[in-house]
Amino acid sequence: MVLLSGMNTNTWKQYADADVLQRVTVRLIRNDEKAAWDQLIIERHYLHNACLVGRQLRYVAELDGNWIALIGWSTPAYHLKGREQWIGWSVEQCLKRRKFVAQNSRYLLLVERGQYPNLASRVLSLCTRQLSREWEAAFGYPVLVAESFVDPQFFSGHCYRAAGWEAAGATQGCRRHHRDFYQEDGTPKELWLRALHPKARKWLKAEEMPERFTRHEDEAQYCPYKAKDFRSLWEHYTKVNDPRRANGRLYVLASVLSICTLAVLCGCRGTRAIADFAEHLGQPQRRLLRCYWNRKTKKYDAPSEPTIRRILKEVSADEFDKEVMAWQAEHDPQPLRRLAVDGKTVKQARAVDGRALHLVAAVSPDSGQLCAQRPVDEKSNEITALRPMLDPLALDGVVVTADAMQAQQKAGHFITQEKGGDYLFTLKGNQPTVQEKAEALLSSAFPPSGSAAGADRG
Repeated sequence: MVLLSGMNTNTWKQYADADVLQRVTVRLIRNDEKAAWDQLIIERHYLHNACLVGRQLRYVAELDGNWIALIGWSTPAYHLKGREQWIGWSVEQCLKRRKFVAQNSRYLLLVERGQYPNLASRVLSLCTRQLSREWEAAFGYPVLVAESFVDPQFFSGHCYRAAGWEAAGATQGCRRHHRDFYQEDGTPKELWLRALHPKARKWLKAEEMPERFTRHEDEAQYCPYKAKDFRSLWEHYTKVNDPRRANGRLYVLASVLSICTLAVLCGCRGTRAIADFAEHLGQPQRRLLRCYWNRKTKKYDAPSEPTIRRILKEVSADEFDKEVMAWQAEHDPQPLRRLAVDGKTVKQARAVDGRALHLVAAVSPDSGQLCAQRPVDEKSNEITALRPMLDPLALDGVVVTADAMQAQQKAGHFITQEKGGDYLFTLKGNQPTVQEKAEALLSSAFPPSGSAAGADRG
């Protein structure tokens, strides 16, 4: 069992108010004390707001049984550049491991300033010493880092420094307004961070965390594209023909297709997951994607699951593929060097005639980009789908790999002579004559046989 520690020094024993500090205790409040805790925060804390975000714990510090300080903890901020740099997180690591951070979102001393000069740091130390253990008892997983914001207009932050916290720079002066949307409030705060274990930062930035923490990691679902890329995606989808009648349209086709694409990039699978993704988009995000403006509510509405399902069913798959692949090609920073071709039957998908839908796809192994795909015709197979699928692509210098089904003379001729590429096909028992010839001609051309032959000739 890993024990998370707080302040390990006893320097407070040297302070003039040490006899008082020794009698200070910190504990979680009881359910029947919450109303009194909230009321004191509302009346005496400079924010005058006792609402905490997400998962939360409320503590009280007592001196000889009397309340002398209140501390509230909640889920951490979504995006903090200083925190991510301090820990050494990538985007994926932040999304997976942000839950291991707790935010000191309220701190209120109930005694006069200066009455006990070292009380604030002593309370912080005692609280962080027990925070991870009690957070795990309440929510099922521990925390490794504590964060807090200090408004320099009111406080210096010296108590955090004395309690072992580190300053990590200033924020951009924004406050969270809705999910991933922030509003400027004109007052940058100082960010303070405290590791709750000597190895906390090492574990949090490691490629793999210890098993105790790995099982609690969240899924890293995020979209790697920027807002400007969304605009170009929307413009591409304006080229797709809208099969719906003009009357009664609430959502622009390009908006719905853009939302679907972004949802899939974030890991959503199926129309219900896409609709949930759309529902959680903030108003600025919906405005950017040009969602329907509801005049009654004065808000941008997100498309519902039935709307999304109906549009995806009616829109031309070929037109959609053409535009989304063109958009991906524009934003793929890596030149196409390899292309892997394979065919798969799509689960729970049917063609118009009721057959299971079978697709042949060409994917770049370097970037993961889908470069082309084509459904297999009813009375055909993957062999005949290869040429029309690859024909629009520029394959000069590109190596095309495929399984034994594509090991055909016509396919090889098309890739090398007509498209200027190279190929690497697998040979199996489905073509015994070709396989026998290959084994006879190439048996000594590759190691270990080739290396042995070369050694004998030398």
